[in-house]
Amino acid sequence: MALAIVTRIPSLSEAQIAVGALRSGGIDAQLFDGNFGAMESPVVEGLGGFRIMAPEDQVAAARDVLKLLRASPGLGEPDEMGPWAMQARDATRTRGRGMRLIAIALLSAPVLFWLLAHLIEWLRPPQIAP
Repeated sequence: MALAIVTRIPSLSEAQIAVGALRSGGIDAQLFDGNFGAMESPVVEGLGGFRIMAPEDQVAAARDVLKLLRASPGLGEPDEMGPWAMQARDATRTRGRGMRLIAIALLSAPVLFWLLAHLIEWLRPPQIAP
């Protein structure tokens, strides 16, 4: 029986909780990328999160269980794209913004040091020869 993706979840602990909820609901769910993601979580998050897989004939039921889990008290409202899709998108957007700032700072540092060196040289009083 072939497996299909139920959803992607950005956090390993949330993905393990979701798989546990699916298994307790009678769905043969599997967590993919769990071992790799424990070591390289930014890579897995950049790829969209940890994959939760289930047999093709149980995918619809698995998505319904996850929507119910997400809609339970204290967890917020379910969304159309998947229970954790918005959280993954926001994390990726924030990380991208931070990486751009780091790149700008590293690439502009030599120019700033050059300007600072010339400014110090220009402000230094002239030396009078005896």
